[in-house]
Amino acid sequence: MANKHLDRVYQASGNAEMREIYDEWAKDYDNDVVGNGYLTPARVAEALTRFVPDRDTPIMDYGCGTGLSGLALKKAGFTTIDGADLSAGMLERARATGAYRKLQHVDPDAALDRQLGDYTVFAAVGVISKGAAPAFVYDDVLGLMDTGDLLAFSLNDLSLQDPDYAPLVPDSVAAGKVKVLFEEHGPHLAKYGDNSGSTVYVLERLG
Repeated sequence: MANKHLDRVYQASGNAEMREIYDEWAKDYDNDVVGNGYLTPARVAEALTRFVPDRDTPIMDYGCGTGLSGLALKKAGFTTIDGADLSAGMLERARATGAYRKLQHVDPDAALDRQLGDYTVFAAVGVISKGAAPAFVYDDVLGLMDTGDLLAFSLNDLSLQDPDYAPLVPDSVAAGKVKVLFEEHGPHLAKYGDNSGSTVYVLERLG
């Protein structure tokens, strides 16, 4: 199922263009992606429940967008969810969901705020992927994490075929940065052709 905004983000270049697209898309985003069978948020949230028994543990939902990921985490039983995103328009929508304790705007052209590191659990649903954040954001997020912290995130099918994104997890495992606790391929945008799937990971940060 074609969609002009989905098509544009997968062809965008640069943070400024990406931010402009997401700001413009904010009001229609939920209908568009849900209409294309967006199942990754629920899959990430379910995976995290296996490794975070204390549902009151604060979670940083990095790249929270309109809050679909926060709602999925809340539905899975998590109670303390904070979000961060580059798009002010998306954050306005996320705030209206009531899923978040607090939200903050991030500048994609600046170093990540160290306050984002005050968490032991991070989620990045559909964020570190082609059509969203560049591949180096993966290492930026790992840099915020301490030994034993968890990262639950996804790579969509287009990213798994992209030489910038596909090596992220295996290379960080080989370098001793992370351990893979969970890895499962399944539906992402189930009605969106070549990008219909994604792999969900839960990683533990190593020393």
